[in-house]
Amino acid sequence: MNAAVDMSLHPTYRDQQRELPSSIDAEKALLGAILINADAIDAIRAPLEPAHFYEPLHGQIFDAMVDLRKAGRSITTITVKSYVPDTMIDGRTPAQYLAKLAADAVNVVNAPDYADGIMDRAARRALVSLGHKIEDAAFSLELDIMDEFEALRARFEDVARALNGQPQAKTLADAAKRSLASTALAYQGKGLSGVDYGISFLMNMIGPLLPGQLVIMGGMTKHGKSSLMEQIVAGAAMNGHPIWINSGEMKDEELARRALARITDIKAWQQVRGKVSERDYERLETARRNAETWQERVFIRDDSMTLRQIEREIADFAKFHEGGMAVVDHVGLVEKDQNHARTSDAEFASIVTRKLKVSAGKNRLPIVAAAQLKKNIFEITDRTITRKTYMKVIGRRPKAADLFGSCEKDADHVITPFRAEAVMDENEPAEMDDLHSVWEEVRGNVRDRAEIVLALSRHTRWPQRKQVGWDGPRTMFTDPQQGDQGRMF
Repeated sequence: MNAAVDMSLHPTYRDQQRELPSSIDAEKALLGAILINADAIDAIRAPLEPAHFYEPLHGQIFDAMVDLRKAGRSITTITVKSYVPDTMIDGRTPAQYLAKLAADAVNVVNAPDYADGIMDRAARRALVSLGHKIEDAAFSLELDIMDEFEALRARFEDVARALNGQPQAKTLADAAKRSLASTALAYQGKGLSGVDYGISFLMNMIGPLLPGQLVIMGGMTKHGKSSLMEQIVAGAAMNGHPIWINSGEMKDEELARRALARITDIKAWQQVRGKVSERDYERLETARRNAETWQERVFIRDDSMTLRQIEREIADFAKFHEGGMAVVDHVGLVEKDQNHARTSDAEFASIVTRKLKVSAGKNRLPIVAAAQLKKNIFEITDRTITRKTYMKVIGRRPKAADLFGSCEKDADHVITPFRAEAVMDENEPAEMDDLHSVWEEVRGNVRDRAEIVLALSRHTRWPQRKQVGWDGPRTMFTDPQQGDQGRMF
């Protein structure tokens, strides 16, 4: 839908003697209506542009009319004439042609319908042009078909965006108005600006998840990064937000079992092994039915996906699910395509987060992505281990720079759940060791405790820490200040 779109007839269409869609009469009628009443421009609802006119001269005339209107000048046959090439048009001079348009003009009330008709024909011409290019790409074995497909897909989206009145370029002034409107709604209690995921201790740290944000959830294995993401997903879905998930670590049934475990207290391993009573099964079934409404808003892809596939899926999801969010668990499990086959894992992790950040901005939704920390961060290397050694190790908190592959560079927030209990479990001495009693004492002091660390933020102060509880059987974090808040999940 722009001047660069090729509107020439393809040989196939020439052979069939099919003409490109156009409506010259509608173009003339609209221009004439504006000539007799400049208010006709303001009555046009469609985002009409000069490039949408089939006749180039009509596009030039419309462009001149818009410029005159913006400048506060009158739109007449005389003022417009100075913008039109001094050549004969249909056997008439420019002045005669403009006078003819005015004489044949429709009422200003009809202007919006004629504008819609012009845009409709322009969209059809653009689709014909895209169809030709798709055909050429399919027959050209020298082209990278996926790259060509993505380029054509982007052009098709440009057509749709233009038809819906969504120009690619937006002014900062417009953005400020939208931002203030969202803030006003939140202030009035009519809704938050962004995705409300309902976890108070995290909301107090970073607020709602905003469109365009990339939030990195970093952590070692068993520290709860996936669990916190699952709680965010459940809370957001319960508040009406749709979510798309790429789960590289867990299959959809495993995610469902963990969700049911949070609701019923019936452990996931019990569900897997069938270690449930008839009463337990009834509770699970009741919980499943009660959760069905919000769980239907959660869309899961639990198969291996490349970065390009993830980008396409998020783009498709965003088109049909306004106000949603996307989750990638985790960055290190995104498959490499042929272009990145020789890229190191660390370098590829950085590429993934960069692309996810771009995707979040392009599709106007927040993305939460899990990332591993570098190895051996909490490893004990002292030859002589004492109680002080244990306290020193569990006293260390993960930093944004600890993320594997420098994933923090593109993040708006970096959140690192930390469980000292998990660190102690990784460093348990032999039971016969004299140090085991010391280990048990230290571990007992941190049992069922955790911290949520805001290790980096582009929007609020950091670092921040929040002491929370850890419910191992239900694999979830709890807020001690709000009691057993997690049962709703």
